[in-house]
Amino acid sequence: MLTIQTRTLNLSGSHYEIGYQLGKMVADNEHLKAKYVVKTTVDRKQMKETNDLLDQWCPGLTEELQGFAMALGVKLESLFFYNMTCYVPHCSHIALLSHKTDENQPILARNYEFSNELEDFCLMRTEVEGKYTHIGTSMLQFGRDDGFNEHGLAVTISSCGLPVANLPHMQKPQFNGLQYWIVVRALLENCKNVEEALAYLKDMPIVFNMNMILLDKTDHGALVQTMNGHIAFRQIDSGSHEQMLHATNHTVLPEFVHLEKQAFSHSIGRYQYIKNELGDKTHITKSQLKDMLLTKYPQGLCFHNYAESFGTTKSMIISPRNGTIEICWGGRAENTWNIYNIFQPIPSGTKEIQIEFDQIEKGLFDWQSR
Repeated sequence: MLTIQTRTLNLSGSHYEIGYQLGKMVADNEHLKAKYVVKTTVDRKQMKETNDLLDQWCPGLTEELQGFAMALGVKLESLFFYNMTCYVPHCSHIALLSHKTDENQPILARNYEFSNELEDFCLMRTEVEGKYTHIGTSMLQFGRDDGFNEHGLAVTISSCGLPVANLPHMQKPQFNGLQYWIVVRALLENCKNVEEALAYLKDMPIVFNMNMILLDKTDHGALVQTMNGHIAFRQIDSGSHEQMLHATNHTVLPEFVHLEKQAFSHSIGRYQYIKNELGDKTHITKSQLKDMLLTKYPQGLCFHNYAESFGTTKSMIISPRNGTIEICWGGRAENTWNIYNIFQPIPSGTKEIQIEFDQIEKGLFDWQSR
């Protein structure tokens, strides 16, 4: 067992003010400061190219970064945010429309498998002047892994196919584009619903290969896949024959599936497990979904292989129509589920949870023919 400190933050003000608040919080915590400030700085040309992209697609974020650096008394180019391009989340996520759920409400459920050392373990409610208020888990403080906003748009992601990262045995980035944690935040801050989100994504330069699920309170859902700078999507609504979307870590849309001859066995296994458990069912409850998320694979979707960057760091249930998110950290029911409402400030604070480490099962990361 390992004890981890999780955080909840409620942030409001201008982008610069929020960045400054974050910097002051980190300044007295040497562990966090070491995660977000590095000695090896990026060159100014690279930083300018990144800032130009941020200003176009997630306007205001560069001001947040400036406030953060100012509060810490460090140069902007020393922020880890500008250095990091190799995060690879292995996740499962499921969107259910109202006809599938016991509460007759659209629900988005997800697990996030990652490294305990790289995970922020932080849930933020961010109320930026001129942007939509949103709740989501943070990546590198300023990005978002997932979340939903005040208008009822919810967004989750997982890596898709061979990850794009500056690491051995992975695809090198082919162009200067946005990583998933910027894409998610941009959508949450600027889009009211799935229709607006799809329009926003249309010309966005996305460097990361990912599965993204969008769901809004009107029972409109979409599975979006990006591969090597290209994008495809499938939509469903209350009138569709299909009332569920789900994704793990491989392509399923016809535009891209031919590009992958193989996929990780765990990805295919999780995808089929979700289909078998939920595909033909209605009146699905949140309790059923929580059991699926916290039960160990292959009887469920949970993993404790943190040393291999494949441990369940967080599980969540988002109800965009109700404006609530329920989150359980560390893949253990013992850490308890907590619920937060988009329309109420969340208490800023810390909470200790525990995670456990399992040995890797043989064949888990084998490639499987499709």
